[in-house]
This record gives sequence, structure tokens and C-alpha cells, in this order.
Amino acid sequence: MNIKRNINHIARACCTLAILFSAIAAFGQKEDYYSQLRKKYSSENAVYVSRKEDATIKIENNTPVIYSNTYEELLILSNDATAYMDRDVYWADFSSIKDLDARSLIPDGDKYQTIKVKDFKRTNEIAEGEFYDDERAYKFSYPGLKNGAREILSYTEKITDPHLFGRFFFKTYAPSEEAEYSVTVPQGVKIRYKLFNVKDSSIKFTVKQNGKNTTYSWSLINAGKLKSDEEAPSMSYYAPHVVVLLDSYTSNGVEKKVMADTTALYDWFYSMVKDVNTTISPEVKKLVDSITAGANNNEEKVKRIFYWVQNDITYIAYEDSLGGFVPREATLVCSRRFGDCKDMASTLVEMIRAAGLNAYKTWIGTRDIPYTFQDVPSPMATNHMICTYIQDGKVYYLDATGKDAPFGFFTSMIQGKEAFVGMGPGKFEILRVPVMDTDKNEFIDSTYLTIDNSLLKGNGYLKAKGYEKIITGRQLLNYENKEKKDLLIGLLQKGNNKFRVDTSAVENLEDRDKDLGIRYKFEINDYLQKNDNDVYINMQLEKEYQNDLLEPDREAPREFEYKNITKNINTLEVPEGYKVSYLPSNSSYYDPQFGFKINYEVKNNTIIYRSYIYINTLMINPVDFDKWNKMIHQLTKAYNATVTLTKQ
Repeated sequence: MNIKRNINHIARACCTLAILFSAIAAFGQKEDYYSQLRKKYSSENAVYVSRKEDATIKIENNTPVIYSNTYEELLILSNDATAYMDRDVYWADFSSIKDLDARSLIPDGDKYQTIKVKDFKRTNEIAEGEFYDDERAYKFSYPGLKNGAREILSYTEKITDPHLFGRFFFKTYAPSEEAEYSVTVPQGVKIRYKLFNVKDSSIKFTVKQNGKNTTYSWSLINAGKLKSDEEAPSMSYYAPHVVVLLDSYTSNGVEKKVMADTTALYDWFYSMVKDVNTTISPEVKKLVDSITAGANNNEEKVKRIFYWVQNDITYIAYEDSLGGFVPREATLVCSRRFGDCKDMASTLVEMIRAAGLNAYKTWIGTRDIPYTFQDVPSPMATNHMICTYIQDGKVYYLDATGKDAPFGFFTSMIQGKEAFVGMGPGKFEILRVPVMDTDKNEFIDSTYLTIDNSLLKGNGYLKAKGYEKIITGRQLLNYENKEKKDLLIGLLQKGNNKFRVDTSAVENLEDRDKDLGIRYKFEINDYLQKNDNDVYINMQLEKEYQNDLLEPDREAPREFEYKNITKNINTLEVPEGYKVSYLPSNSSYYDPQFGFKINYEVKNNTIIYRSYIYINTLMINPVDFDKWNKMIHQLTKAYNATVTLTKQ
């Protein structure tokens, strides 16, 4: 008998049993863990068990390359899993996707059945309003999903341009048990990072050294989900996230800056445009001379050029690799009559220069982006280009993509944003676009009302100024006759659903430099209330912001496209044989950001109702929600007041 062999057999058997029991225990623990998650998130439809992104920066051929590994595990907690079946993985020409793996783990008794995704459909993703862009996507669907199933996704993205990397959101629209982001760098590579919308110490930050590599990690346990709030700005304004930028790297003993500061960013910006429009072409010069012929001064010349580009160059977004950053030649844009924002901006610059004046290409972020160039000296801080013209110390921000904006009235989407003005090699200024004054954007509706038995009749005049005119006018210009009529009815609608427009006439619709006017006649049936000798009438025919309360648990700010004033002036002719027996009290609310005034006046044989509502901010932050709600309560109460007319 070979004792040694038997001992080895026994040892192997014990080892096998130990492994088996460990596996069973591990499975049981894992099942226990998922059961706990199902209880913990019982009110949710799904929860991320884990969301991780691990980026590693390497120096290859003396150039930094980023390898970013993504891993996600989502646990389905609803019987209806259709909302979680379809997924996309995006990349563009400066990156590539490899090792893409997606699978469903379907509960099957005391184990899981694994079903791998086999059909990955490669597509071009064309953003809304764009003719072409270079964004790609793998589209796929998880098979067999049901309550208790898990989705597993993993892939590696290789990013070859370090300017286009570095942001992670710790919250998304499903809660996450664990969210983690890490960046590993070798010696000689420096990064800079900044947390946004983090008000406490909930996000844990660690730095670990492993040989010549350093790993920076940020993690959040029990990351709640983001609510989907109406009229909210982009999630980057309120969702906790980290931005990581490659500051510099050392190659062959030489340190090279990437996104160390605004100077490094401008050097990269300028490298994209320095070879465009280096000389004024004869074709552009001839065109500009014809446009500006007879102009009385420089401002008039620039205004004519601006209006020509607005009218004659069609905006078509076209992003293709470096074409997303490099404008096309002005001669080409003028000849084919279309271009994207940087084409239009660069062409404006070139045409103004052809008129013998100075203008500058300007990089800018729209209000979808919350970052300053100092905080985030990266393309992440900009998504738009305009032209800046400076004359006698006055700065004109010219954005020809806003087709209806009058000269000197910049598009609403760049209000308050930093403008990165390029003035030549190594020379730039960072200016700030002002926010358009509140009184520049007025919506004024004036009516003269008469009572004819049960009908309320009126003659009205609506005037729209500034952005109110730009937006309303563009809609009226774009709509066909039937749609235009419906839009006018919706625009003029007041009183109740029995409102009817008899006639209407629009003024100054296609004149950028004049306010929009609409004259109209209308009737409203069954609006008056009668009781014996009394007639009751609510003089506020349009109840702007009525019951427009912000929920106490709302996380996102409330965004407005522009500051504005809404005025309603309704004059009621008191019918013969009646007198005013009750007039509501005046009402008002004042806050620097928003407020209203409502007052009544009896003058001669009329009652004049005036309401004035102002929004003097672009964004209401959660700290001011109580003030807003207080105003809305008072405003809604004032709206419910009625005038009483009594038969004499």
C-alpha cells in the first residue's frame, strides 16, 4: 500500500471539497448581497451594482495615449426591463473601442444563465440639427432581461489626443451602490483635477504609488440617482463629477504642456486655425466691397457684413475629425453658401478684415457648459465659435448662427459666458459676454375689453422685444399657414378655451431692427359670471406662472433662457347701467431675482388692470426655491381675485 499516494489523494480530495464549499459560500454570499440590494432599492427600477472607469496614461512614441477601461454592472429590479435593454457605446475619430463585452446574467433557480451579446451594430451618430459628425456608436441590446437579471458591460477606449479626455459623473439616472474613477500616470506625467458640485466629504480621494506609477482615485458609495427635473440646466451644473486634465508630460527630457493653463489651451486652439484664411482672396474682397458700398461708417460696414452672413450662409453643423476644430476657408464658405459655427465665425472675421477692420476668432462655451477657462483649460469648456469685433472700446459678439438676432444683440445661449478671443500667435484675451438686460426682452399684451351680453370682446396689441421677438418671430417665419394660424392662436390665447381670434395682423416680422407687433380682435364666450344684478370678471386674462411651484426635493436649478419682463394691460369698459362695486387689492412681491406687481385703477368709465412680472436672473438655485415659491403663492392668489360690477 502506497501511503504517500493515498495521503496525496486525500489531500487533493479535501482541497477540492474546500474549493467547492468556498465557491458555494461565495455564491451564497453574492446571492445574499443581491438580495440585500433588492431590499435596499425596492422602490427603484434598477441599480448599478458598480460603475467604474479606470484610465491609464502611457507615453508611446513620445506622445501620451490614454487607455480608459469601463466596467458597469446593472441589477434590474422591475418586471418591465425594456427601458434597460438598448445601449450605446460612443467614440469618435480620436479614439477607438476594443475588448467590447456585454452580457446578460439571467436568474435560473439558484444560479445564473449567461447570455453574451453577439450583435453589435456600428453606426454613425448624427446629433440633432447636424448634417454630419464623426461620432460613432456601437448599438446593442441585452437579451432575456427580467426582474433580478444583471447587465454586465466592459470595454477599453483608446484616446490618442489627450485634449479630449477626462470627466466622470458619480451620479446618473439610476442609483449606484459604488461609483469609482481612477487615473494612473507614469513618472514625468502631471495631471490636474477639480471636483464640481461636491459639498461634503462623501467622495473619497486616494493617491497610491506603485513603482513608477501613481494612481489617483475618487469613489462614492451609495450614490443616489439624478432626478429628471423640468427646465433644468445640463447636469454638469449640479451633478457631482470630477474633471481630470493632462497638465504636462516629459519626453526625452523635455517637458511639454498640454492643458496646464489658458496659454497652453490657446496654443492648441491657435494651431488649429493659423493656416486658415492666411490671405484675403480677391473673391472675398470683391464681395465685401459690394456689400459695404455706400456705408457711412465702420459700424455700418460690419453690420451689413454680419447681416449678409446671417442671410446668405446656411448653418449646417458638420463635424469630421479635426474638422470639428478647423474652420474652412472663407472663399469656400462664401461660394457654397453653408457652413458650421466655426466656418461662419471665421468667414465673418475674414470679411471684416477685407473691409479694412480688425475682428477675431473667438472660442466660447454655450450655457450648456458651466466651466470657466481658468478652471478647465480644455476643449471641454467650449463647444462654439463666434466672431468678436471691437470698435472704440465697445465689444460686439457676432454669432451669425442666430439668424434673427439684430446687430449687437448676441444669441441667448452665450450670455454670461467667457469668450476666448484669439488675437494672433501667443496673444489672446478672455472677455465675458454680458447678460442682456431684463428690459431688453419684453412681452407686452394690451387689450381694450367690452361686454356684449355673455361675450367678452376685445381689441389687442401684442408687442415682443429682444429675445421674445427673436424666438416668436422665428417660429412664425418657419411655420406654414395652418401651423402659423395655430401658433398665433396659442400665442394670443387668453381667458378660457372658448377664446376665438376674429382677425390678426403681424408687423415687422422680417425686420430684425424693429419690435414684433401683432394687432388682433377676439371674443371669449362664457368667461363672465353673473348672479342676479352682479357681474364678476377676472381681469387677468393670462395667468403667467400660475401654480408654477418648485418641488422641495428638486436638486437641479431652474433655468431661464433669458431675463425678461411680461406686461399685461387690460382695460375694461364698464357697461352702461353698471358701476364698479368691488375692486381687488393691489399685490406685489419684490426680490432682486424675480417679482411682480398687480394693480387696479378706475378711470373715467373704465377699469385698468396692470400686471408686471420680471425675471431678473438666468438661473434660480435651490437656495432660493423658497423665495420663488412664496412669490408664486402670492401671484396665484392675486390671479384668483375678481372685479364685481353691479347693476344700478
